[in-house]
Amino acid sequence: MRSKRLVQIGGAINFLFVVFHLAFWKIFDWPQGLASLSIDNRAIMQVFNVQTAYVLAVFAALSFAAPDTISTTKLGRSIGLAIAGFWIIRAANQAVFWSMSVAASWVLVAIFLGTAILYVVPALKLGRPARTEQG
Repeated sequence: MRSKRLVQIGGAINFLFVVFHLAFWKIFDWPQGLASLSIDNRAIMQVFNVQTAYVLAVFAALSFAAPDTISTTKLGRSIGLAIAGFWIIRAANQAVFWSMSVAASWVLVAIFLGTAILYVVPALKLGRPARTEQG
């Protein structure tokens, strides 16, 4: 599979996670669920969630708008590795903060690491001949 397509698939996954994060208020009944937290902790949870959705939206936009750049240029590959790093850290956080005795946690870890791989393969030029850069 071409590197460009891998990056675009990664963009689609990032976009799906944007939608998921923006639905947290409804899915997890945050008005009720966060009510027991202090005002500051409630605000921190919600701000972090909005910021995470924004970062994922940037990842998705870059993946859709510049998949060739992400998979062929030095800067693009660095961005791809940064996106992969985000997902690797997220997989590690799943193991640290959620019970790995639940099958859903393993599924999420697989999704997170799979998404990271979509960016690592093009960044490390795995599975294709090296392309020379111009400029």
